[in-house]
Amino acid sequence: MVYMMCFMHSIVQERRKFGPLGFCISYEFNNSDLEASLLYVEKHMTQTAATGSALSFKAMQYMTCDVQYGGRITDDLDREMFISYGQLWITEAVFSEKYCFNTLITEYNYHIPDYTEHQKYLEHIQTLPERDNPLIFGLNGNADLTYRLKESGEMINVLVDTMPKESSSASGRSMEDEVKDKLQNELLKLLPNDFIEVDVEEKLRTLRGPKSLSDTGKNIPLNVFLFQEIQRCQMVLAIVRGTMTDMVLAIDGQIIMTSVLVDCIAAISDFRVPKQWQFDPTGVEISWMTPSLAAWLKGLIDRHHQLNNWLTSPNRERPPSFWLTGFFNPQGFLTSMKQEVTRQHRGESWSLDEVDYKTDVMKEIIPGDDGRIEGKVIKPVDEGVLIHGLYLEGSQWHKNDKRFEEQTSKDLFFPFPIMHVSAESTNKEMMDKAQSKKADAGNKDKTHYFAPVYKYPKRNDRYLIFRAHLKADAG
Repeated sequence: MVYMMCFMHSIVQERRKFGPLGFCISYEFNNSDLEASLLYVEKHMTQTAATGSALSFKAMQYMTCDVQYGGRITDDLDREMFISYGQLWITEAVFSEKYCFNTLITEYNYHIPDYTEHQKYLEHIQTLPERDNPLIFGLNGNADLTYRLKESGEMINVLVDTMPKESSSASGRSMEDEVKDKLQNELLKLLPNDFIEVDVEEKLRTLRGPKSLSDTGKNIPLNVFLFQEIQRCQMVLAIVRGTMTDMVLAIDGQIIMTSVLVDCIAAISDFRVPKQWQFDPTGVEISWMTPSLAAWLKGLIDRHHQLNNWLTSPNRERPPSFWLTGFFNPQGFLTSMKQEVTRQHRGESWSLDEVDYKTDVMKEIIPGDDGRIEGKVIKPVDEGVLIHGLYLEGSQWHKNDKRFEEQTSKDLFFPFPIMHVSAESTNKEMMDKAQSKKADAGNKDKTHYFAPVYKYPKRNDRYLIFRAHLKADAG
């Protein structure tokens, strides 16, 4: 038990190096957590031996994973993961001969040694590999590649930050002149047209919703959401256009060169996104988190394209599918969808606080990460919405069986098919009437993984959009 607790402590300590793949939030686990857990296990085993009762592994799991270490954990998904370690390793099986921590075959088997001398244990520990396989952490083999890329990216960022900013380019021109040319000849021309609020309001009045709802305009929840998204997009677009114009004028000497403009010019020179485009003066996030300037500007163009296409739809109907992570507030998008579905079931007395997400994965995949669906044949749904532009990390998807399968390639991200997201009632009386639905819900807990869907690869509650039941095995 002591060896197992120490091994689990070292695993959760080292798992942090994988960043968001390891823990959504990096926790400061330390030796006091291990010592407190070992003290409880010792007292529990002594007490049960004295009274002749059986060991309670559930109690040890709870005290270790939920109380001692769990007291530091603030993210629900991190808590689920840590509890899984306890369920796997704090069990009676650790007393079996040659117990192995790794359930999958790796180049090294992590087993519990069986010695009577302390020195033998120390010698055994020295034989452990210097570089552990990600499988022992419960991660895909590509996690090590993600870790190496993360380290490389951090080193490159440090090098860029320490580079001199005042030196001239190879052509002998100053950094400011290079930035000015880039702004005038490239970047300003890339920006899409502004949204005019009067025109937006007028076009929104005739925009329809689901076929079963006769309302139009802002009487439709998703149309209200569209209006709010356009307002936020226009705010960011105005900031970007204004900052670019001010940088050109400041370089020409027509306006004062402020410290904010100096930082923006340095960021553009390094092909980074100026901080003012991503955060407001109080530090609140106002746009999307993309590290490179080119990808960020492409994101602005693609987001503007999706909103404008929805607003100016020639048949006044919404698009058949939506690029979910292309919205400023994807959680609000799905909440609006739930409001619409609840209204569609008004005759069945559905209540918004008693509905939950229902998902179904289609077979079609929309390639690319720009969310554009022009030229794609997508059959619209009568209830709920179709979403696309999602990716799997650490796994891949079997399109025919509609289930997870082990990732075999070195690609870090696997394109995910279109997903139909709708809503279903969680009212107990309605669930009791539909016994089949109740049975399906029970089976899903055993055969499906309740997968989190995030806006960014940064896994935390702030960017968690929703969770979807996805089939986890072939059974």
